Amino acid sequence: MLSAEGTATADEYQAAKLENAAKYGELKAVQTGGQMARSLNNTLGNIEAVRAAAHADPNSPTGAAILDDQEGIGTEQRLTTVNSILAQANQDKSDAAYYKSAADHALFAGEISAAAGIAKGIAGLGH
Repeated sequence: MLSAEGTATADEYQAAKLENAAKYGELKAVQTGGQMARSLNNTLGNIEAVRAAAHADPNSPTGAAILDDQEGIGTEQRLTTVNSILAQANQDKSDAAYYKSAADHALFAGEISAAAGIAKGIAGLGH
């Protein structure tokens, strides 16, 4: 039974570590998304400033196409990065659930083993 409790404790510890990693991953995703959105806004602002300094027509279809292209690239990069971080956080959650389940199974197996040992001992007394 002590072995089962030790295994269960180790599994519960691992589950707690993974739950914390998932929480930090979710926070990192939010922070990264915010930082990348600010960076994209700065890039778009710089493009507009350079075009204005060059006296380019602000209503030019070419200028709009350049801004749209840069915005699309930046948005795609942000979504890819954030989704990757969130996927890892979700994997950490799944792994934590597995370790919690393993802890429960270890305790149950320990109880069964202890009960079988007691039954075997009682059966041995009758001989």
